[in-house]
Amino acid sequence: NGDAIPFLIDAFYEKGKELDAVSIRLASLLELALDLAHSCGLDGLMDKAGNAARKIIGANYCGIGILAGDGPHLRSFALFGVDREVSAKLVHPVFDGQIFKTMISERIAQRAFSPFGEPSGLELPVYHPPVRSFLGVPLEVGDRVYGWIYVADKIATLEFTEEDSHILTALAAQSALAFENADRFRTIQEHACLLETEIEERKRAEDRFRTLVETAPTAIVIADEKGRIVEMNAQALCMFGYDRGELIGKTVETLLPERLRYSHQGLRSSYMKEPHARPMGVGMELLASRKDGTEFPAEISLGPLVTREGVLVSSTIVDITGRKKMEQQLRLSQRMEAIGKLSGGVAHDFNNLLTVILGSADVLLETHPPDHPARRKLELIQQAGSSAADLTRQLLAFSRQQMLQPRVLDLKEIVKRTQDLLARLIGDNISLTISVEPSLGCICADPGQIEQVLLNLAVNARDAMPKGGCLSIKACNAELDESYKQEHQQVIPGQYVMIAVEDSGCGMDRQTQARIFDPFFTTKELGKGTGLGLATVYGIVKQSGGYIWVYSEIGRGTTFKVYLSRVEQSEHSSDPKESDASSLQGSETILLAEDSESLREIARDYLESIGYTVIEATSGKDALQRACDFEGPIHLLLTDVVMPEMGGPELAEQLLVLRPGVKVIFASGYTDDSIARQGVLDPGVVFIQKPYRPKALARKIREVLSGPSTKASNHTPSDLETPINT
Repeated sequence: NGDAIPFLIDAFYEKGKELDAVSIRLASLLELALDLAHSCGLDGLMDKAGNAARKIIGANYCGIGILAGDGPHLRSFALFGVDREVSAKLVHPVFDGQIFKTMISERIAQRAFSPFGEPSGLELPVYHPPVRSFLGVPLEVGDRVYGWIYVADKIATLEFTEEDSHILTALAAQSALAFENADRFRTIQEHACLLETEIEERKRAEDRFRTLVETAPTAIVIADEKGRIVEMNAQALCMFGYDRGELIGKTVETLLPERLRYSHQGLRSSYMKEPHARPMGVGMELLASRKDGTEFPAEISLGPLVTREGVLVSSTIVDITGRKKMEQQLRLSQRMEAIGKLSGGVAHDFNNLLTVILGSADVLLETHPPDHPARRKLELIQQAGSSAADLTRQLLAFSRQQMLQPRVLDLKEIVKRTQDLLARLIGDNISLTISVEPSLGCICADPGQIEQVLLNLAVNARDAMPKGGCLSIKACNAELDESYKQEHQQVIPGQYVMIAVEDSGCGMDRQTQARIFDPFFTTKELGKGTGLGLATVYGIVKQSGGYIWVYSEIGRGTTFKVYLSRVEQSEHSSDPKESDASSLQGSETILLAEDSESLREIARDYLESIGYTVIEATSGKDALQRACDFEGPIHLLLTDVVMPEMGGPELAEQLLVLRPGVKVIFASGYTDDSIARQGVLDPGVVFIQKPYRPKALARKIREVLSGPSTKASNHTPSDLETPINT
């Protein structure tokens, strides 16, 4: 029929257009499939799927939601076709309407139409752009629903068609598969990261354990059930002197003295019947043996290790040779302390006697003219007394009961004063060279301590040269700058005085240098050294705010360098000058508390001879009573520190309550811990060391009486109990 031809042409044309549209959609789906195959990240997949859905379906908007779990909450959401402002308002939207619930629960496509374009009419969030049409399908793979995808606001028509639903379902299937692959890839990556982290952590743990075992300060030996050594650390090899290959497979009895090996086999067999953690060597001495046959005491702890190969036994071995030596040195130290206390007590009694002897000799010398026949005898008594006083000072220094009084010193004078003593000390087979910089600065220290440093270092040098050699002592100014601090971090940069003591002796290795200042460490034969000489030097230098270092090589001698802070010359306090007789006289009243009758008598007679009024007291309590009974003023208390019933500090404390204006001088022949706690050298407290000479006592009294008034607060119990450096 000729009339039907135009109709058929139009029909074929329309069908061709439909086929072209389908082809375009299929091509777009294929292109999307290829794009999704090359994307792994969730954000990238959502971006490709969302934009493709808008283009293929022909919609203004597309939304994709990825579920966080089985519930309605989303792990991720993206809306395509909107600007950033709208997108920012939809960061955490809620899709809990029936449309989305049905889409997820029944896994079917959902189409809806809202003639007024309200988002709420389609159960969309409040900030969603207005839409009239809606089409959504689930994103599912197999039994799992990953989320949903929807398109909204159809462009060409009012509503979405069934064909749109089929196309979006196909697109969702492709996208869901890509999302699943991405999720699996993410899971695999997470597992891989966790596995890598676990492997790294295990490797680090193994490295830490291996490092811990290898660097452990104790030897570790591991043996099997038959006692055969299967592993040991470097410390064990070093301790016993073996190479690893020499011990692997050998029994642990190899590490014991031969005479003990048979009995140890029985002990080992008994232990393996019921292995458990058990310390050995506690309270008993277990002998071990090195490769060269030398024996040493050891403490061993045992512990079973259950492995796939069976039960292993881990032995931790500690060489307690040092501990045994320390115990021996402690006993020696306690004995030395006892001897020191005895020496201090003897020195105290001798100082009282020497005060009387020297005081009497001085007084008699003043009353005898130069040509008197008895004067020579008195001078001999005076010289002998002075020598005895030097001896008691040495005893006090030995027992560490000598009062320390740091002051500004001219080191040149110290070196000059000790030069002859050093020469006698080191002997004739050692040549002594002393070099002192002419402009050598001053230091602030106790002169006795500095002399002790020189003497101890000289003795150490002498002992390092038993066959003779050269000893050099050098003193010069030194500046320690920032570059020096880089090598010695504890140094404070500044101006110092350096004392170098160098010998040509046997020298020391690095191990010996590392311990040279340790208390009780000595390289001398047993009984020929206490190991305290250099430790004392170190303590004195540190107490004086200085530094000391040792430089030595085997066979090339040793040099000790001491650095002490330099102080200004203007701070230097010279020794008091001899005063004439008139400047020592006075008319004040002195309360004298001294339990030694002869010492009290000589002090009283001398003080009265130069004009003072003296009130005698035999003890602290007696002094308090006499102070109460005396009606006139008492200007000064001169008291012994150590007296029966009540000592000098307690007497001073109570007397200052009764008579606040009284000034106080303490006198003693030595100090121990109790005297230190009584704070003899606290601010406001004046001390004179026994044995004192009459003129020295008179100068001290005149100095105190002419000085500022004493406040009672200077002698409060807390002050009197402050420790002093000894």
